[in-house]
Amino acid sequence: MTQNLRLSRRGALALMSGGAALAGPAAARAPLDPAVFTHGIAAGDPTQGGFVIWTRATGQGGVVNLRWEVAEDEGFTRIVQSGTVQAAAERDHTAKVDVTGLRAGREYFYRFRSADAVSAIGRARTLPGSGVEQARLAVVSCSHYGFGYFNAYRAIADLEEPVDAVVHLGDYIYEYGVDGYGGEESRALGREHDPAHEIVTLDDYRRRFAQYRTDPDLQAAHARAAFITVWDDHETANNSWMGGAPDHDEDTEGPWDRRRDAAIQAYFEWLPMRDPAPGRPAHVLNRVYDFGDLLSLIAVETRLTGRTQAPSASREMIFDAEGRPDEARFEAEVLNRPERSMMGAAQEAWLEDALTVSVQRGTTWQMLANQVVVARMRAPDFMSVMPEDLLKEAMSRPGSRRWLESTRLGLPINLDAWDGYPAARLRLYDAARRSRSNLAVLSGDTHMFWGNRLHDPRDESFVGVEFGTGSVTSPGGYETISPDPRIYEVAEKALVAKNPDVRFAHVRDHGFLVVGITREALTCDYHLVADIKARDSRVRRFARITTDRAGGFQVTEG
Repeated sequence: MTQNLRLSRRGALALMSGGAALAGPAAARAPLDPAVFTHGIAAGDPTQGGFVIWTRATGQGGVVNLRWEVAEDEGFTRIVQSGTVQAAAERDHTAKVDVTGLRAGREYFYRFRSADAVSAIGRARTLPGSGVEQARLAVVSCSHYGFGYFNAYRAIADLEEPVDAVVHLGDYIYEYGVDGYGGEESRALGREHDPAHEIVTLDDYRRRFAQYRTDPDLQAAHARAAFITVWDDHETANNSWMGGAPDHDEDTEGPWDRRRDAAIQAYFEWLPMRDPAPGRPAHVLNRVYDFGDLLSLIAVETRLTGRTQAPSASREMIFDAEGRPDEARFEAEVLNRPERSMMGAAQEAWLEDALTVSVQRGTTWQMLANQVVVARMRAPDFMSVMPEDLLKEAMSRPGSRRWLESTRLGLPINLDAWDGYPAARLRLYDAARRSRSNLAVLSGDTHMFWGNRLHDPRDESFVGVEFGTGSVTSPGGYETISPDPRIYEVAEKALVAKNPDVRFAHVRDHGFLVVGITREALTCDYHLVADIKARDSRVRRFARITTDRAGGFQVTEG
């Protein structure tokens, strides 16, 4: 496993009974303090020899001394690693330990102790070593606290067949205030954001993470398996890029870098992952997780490291002499600019090296943990495919009318995804080809489910496959075009018919993916939860996609 992350900003990495604790060595000598474990426990960033464990504990003072234990059994009769760690106010009372010295491919149990309390018990698996023949990953993204209950997280915790890890593709929290996106729904459900305003400062981001981590369903998912996490935009601000975000106003909210760094600091405090390496910018987040020689899961950062500002058809459209939109020139002169970047040159080089190393060591699959959809996805002309009565009703809505009319241009439907950066996508495809990767991509962001077969637009040759997960709670958007449920079927059929890359689309419902990996094939099970407006962990698989290394792609619904 390649890890470009460090353990602590605070000096000595105290090696304690086989674990490196993210606290000073004084914690090893101090007596335990009384404490309350207020936000559960978590594990993440697994390696073949360990993982990071996390908790939050509050007590009487600014520093709480805790004991941590890792065992082979849930009763903790066979403790294999233990030590002490501090939960300090300077890290928002969170504590992390990089546990090492464990056996590859094994499940372990962990917990924390104070002088008078014991935390919940969590479990996590180390990455497997050589000889592994299969792996299972749960994939989630987009969990807005106010839109509904986190039943997808509970369903992952309750899966009969456990997963090796949970891959979270971003939008773990949302930055909006109670008068922003989801405000009306959150008031109806009694899940309004804290703090009530849009979050900007370090204290704001910490309070928002604290609110999300009080949720029992999210706590249950963290307790069930190790998380592998990447952020998307809402951990900082909507549609963020390396130079800012459309909704960030420096005149009233201060410098973008200050807000970005506050958001990232809170992210590293609250998630079970190693801190950035010394001298490495905190927003540079890319890592490799090797599941023996079966799978290299490569986490990339497509927001803050090297992404240029997303193009905008409303802002940058080119018009002909008669004032009509010239979509061909817009694509050629605006979208296809080679300087448009998703990852930046340094990360592009790092990714190609990671792919090459994985292939050369004989690894079967190279899989990207990536935030936004890679596949080409153009808007169908909904004005022509919608039933007449449905179109008439939708056109009576001012917002819907403008959007429906814009689909006549046939432009990519989401320019904040890889579709807004076609030159960068070609560079990604070239890297996959040069390295001879068996490429698979995991994507989130859209709040919809996708099964995509990726093709190089220069010759339509096969490049890889993409599995896109729906959201935990965040809405997909077609319900705002029309409340008529027929809108979903119309959209799904039109999207598949319009786009050769798109083989499966499900633009309704919430849920998650479970991806099974063997040497012969990838099997992606698409799961939806019954309801997000009431606590209900019922879940069902509604589709399965199976693909092999030759690019075979079989969709089975139901």
